[in-house]
Amino acid sequence: DLTKFSNPFILNGGEGFSNITDRIRIGGFAGANSAIQTRKSETTLFLDNNENGNFDSDEKSSTYTSDHQAKISMWVSGATIEYMFPLFKGLEASIGSMFGLGRLNLNISQTVGSPSWKNQFVSAFKTQLNAITDANSDGQISEADLTYAEENQIPDVTSITLSGAMTSVSGTFMNIQPYVGVKLQLLDRMGLRMTIGFNTGTITEGRWHTENGTPILDSPETVLNSMAIRAMIYFGL
Repeated sequence: DLTKFSNPFILNGGEGFSNITDRIRIGGFAGANSAIQTRKSETTLFLDNNENGNFDSDEKSSTYTSDHQAKISMWVSGATIEYMFPLFKGLEASIGSMFGLGRLNLNISQTVGSPSWKNQFVSAFKTQLNAITDANSDGQISEADLTYAEENQIPDVTSITLSGAMTSVSGTFMNIQPYVGVKLQLLDRMGLRMTIGFNTGTITEGRWHTENGTPILDSPETVLNSMAIRAMIYFGL
């Protein structure tokens, strides 16, 4: 859920512009940033002696804690064109739009214990209550089944045979941002500039890709429309 990340989402970058006529100005912008969410979850294995699927207080159990981190990264770039309206000396308003491309990356990592480079991409953890019956298929329900499940179904924290898993997906979108702006010249070669507009961008269905570029055909449409404010200190005329 992208709405659970930091809001507003701030992009850090740079912008440049130049007049091509007395009233028309062109330029460009590029910015990027990321935001992170973290949480912990527990996996509990219990020996279901009576096979009722419920954890009873007299049943032996083991609980493991895993860390989960979700990170979104976004970059946006584009060319700008605008028309200026001089108001007073050193102060002008403008109306224009930015046209370009953007990219959104989503990374989800799940770890337990200390991360291991050797086993970074093995299967992820279960995060629910798990009833263990005849896990080792010996025809009996005993502590040997719980031991078998601990060694084969969840990370071995002692030997760190499994330390984490990561999912990384990304999508590219066309970015259009109409805006109005104001520019205030403070010194001969320095001033302030601010624009307020509405950013539009959509990653259409099936356009998300895995880290190696494979398309995720059943991925949903992701709409990235929001109000956008750009502020800068500029140097030059």
